[in-house]
Amino acid sequence: MAKFVWLASYPKSGNTWIRILLTNYLRDGAEPADINTLLGGPIASARSWFDEWVGIEASALTDEVVQRLRPDVYRCMAREEQETILMKVHDAWGLTDRNDGLFPSDITAGVVYILRNPLDMACSCAHHWGVSVEQAVQNLCDGNFALARSVEGMSDQLYQFLGSWSHHVLSWLDDSRLAVHVVKYEDLRADPYFKFGEVVKFCRFQWDGNRVRKAISFSEFSRLQRQEREKGFRERAVKASGEFFRRGQAGGWRDELPAHLVRRLIDVHGETMRRFGYLDENGNPL
Repeated sequence: MAKFVWLASYPKSGNTWIRILLTNYLRDGAEPADINTLLGGPIASARSWFDEWVGIEASALTDEVVQRLRPDVYRCMAREEQETILMKVHDAWGLTDRNDGLFPSDITAGVVYILRNPLDMACSCAHHWGVSVEQAVQNLCDGNFALARSVEGMSDQLYQFLGSWSHHVLSWLDDSRLAVHVVKYEDLRADPYFKFGEVVKFCRFQWDGNRVRKAISFSEFSRLQRQEREKGFRERAVKASGEFFRRGQAGGWRDELPAHLVRRLIDVHGETMRRFGYLDENGNPL
């Protein structure tokens, strides 16, 4: 039986980049991996997997029943595999209505949690969701925020409760009691060899420094943008207002995010932002 390494993050935090790096590292090909055949996906909330393993279409069930069944779907998947399963997750960590961990500890090897400055995420989420920056900030601050709600109609994904950005972060890091390795998007951009190397070691994959360097080269943002332009990216949201691989920068919020929205995010998430080095001791953005 295999165990999962959950690649968890709030949307637009760098999850896809981590998966591309891991795919290039593990496949060790002569050419960059196809962005449309990545490991770890499409996502833990994919409706197709649930329907296949349960034998009942999720559309026939309430969100509560679907959430109750999801842990056992993952257990069934683990029984069928022999090697570590990488799985992308955007849900917050939590319990089902029967007190079962949505991502069960008995089949979990660890969690790689990808963390990003919410000031940068606001602009990325707005483009990804096809909404205004104001709405994206509201979502990041909404304690009841969820994706793929039933009221929104049929989706290729299951209901995912995220809560606010701070709730999402702390649910995995403080509440899950799972082995969690945190990788900050900004640190990964600044020192990919060291920071991605830490991810490889945490996942207990065989270490090879040359493969790490090659994976980083094959995962350069310009290469990803070129692939998306040439053949599209199947994980790009239908409502997205632009390309998935848009800017990939750290600190881009300074050119895009209005001051009143910066203040709103700091007012709501200041404590968490300060904990992870996004604010100085006076509450100013770094």
